[in-house]
Amino acid sequence: MQLITVKNLMVPKNEYAKISADSTLSDAALTLQKVQQRELSLDPTRHRDRAILVVDEYDQVIGKLSMLNVLRGLLPRYERVRGSRASSMAATRVGSARLNIDSQERAVGLWNKPLTNLIKKASTVKVRNLIREIAPGETVDEGASLDTALYQMIVGRFQSLLVTRDSEVIGILRLTDVYDEISEKLREVSTQPPGNE
Repeated sequence: MQLITVKNLMVPKNEYAKISADSTLSDAALTLQKVQQRELSLDPTRHRDRAILVVDEYDQVIGKLSMLNVLRGLLPRYERVRGSRASSMAATRVGSARLNIDSQERAVGLWNKPLTNLIKKASTVKVRNLIREIAPGETVDEGASLDTALYQMIVGRFQSLLVTRDSEVIGILRLTDVYDEISEKLREVSTQPPGNE
C-alpha cells in the first residue's frame, strides 16, 4: 500500500476560508456561511468547511474558529462555567447532560437574555478574543504519514489539524478527508480476492 502523507490530503491555506483576527464574530459567521454555500454550489459531494483560519496582519495563521467557537462566542459568560467543556463531555457519557447544563445555566445565568440580543452582540465581539493558542498537538508536518495525523486527531480529539512546513501553517487537514481516505482503503481491501492483500 502506498504511503499517504498529510500533504496528499490537506486543503492548502489559499483554498481555505480565512478571516482577520480583527474581524467581528458576525463577519466570521457570515464568511463561513458564504463559503459553505459556494462549496455546495460548486461540488455538492465535497465536504464543507466547518472552520475558518484566523490570520494576522501578515497573513500568518494564528488559529482557527469553528462553528462551535462562533456559537460559544454568543454566550455572554460561557468561559465562567467551571470546566465547561470537560464537565459537559463527562456528563454526556454518564447520561446526565441535561442536569449538568441546567445547573450551569443557573450558576452563571446563561441564556438569561433572548437569543436575538445575543446575536446583536456578535457585531461587537472580535475574533481574536475567541481563538485560543494553537495547541502543540494541533499541528502536523506536511510530510508526516496519515497514520501520524490520525493518531493526533484521535488522541487530541481534533476535528482538523493545521499543516506546517518549517513551522509555518500552509494548510489544514480535515477529519472528514482522513475518514474518506480510510473508508476508501477499507473498501479496496474488502473487494480484493483472498490472498491478494
